[in-house]
Amino acid sequence: MSDPLTVSQAWWDEVWRDGDLDAVDRLFTDPLTRHTGSGSETVGRSAYKARLAEAQRVLSRANTTIDDRVVDGDTVWTRATSSGINRETGERSVMTWLLVQRVDGGRIAEQWVSTFPGVDWTA
Repeated sequence: MSDPLTVSQAWWDEVWRDGDLDAVDRLFTDPLTRHTGSGSETVGRSAYKARLAEAQRVLSRANTTIDDRVVDGDTVWTRATSSGINRETGERSVMTWLLVQRVDGGRIAEQWVSTFPGVDWTA
């Protein structure tokens, strides 16, 4: 699996939707470089899996749709919307994502993540 679109889709299907954190070992480099609103960091797979587990714990039964996607060489740009039950509040939550993933050697090596809780650009 070296095609950037296939690798990115596996992230959404296997890791985010299905909660298969073991797929991180196959889909991501170790370490991974992440860029978020909090800054940039290099994180190992184990630490990344722990963060994903927490995000999935908070947003229960998340349903995610890919709203838009562009592939440019080794980079995949995705806008998506997730909705589910926020276990901390018990209320239905929605979140829009902007996710850019750079694939190197068949694995996601770098990603830029911006999330917008409460924003639904599908409406």
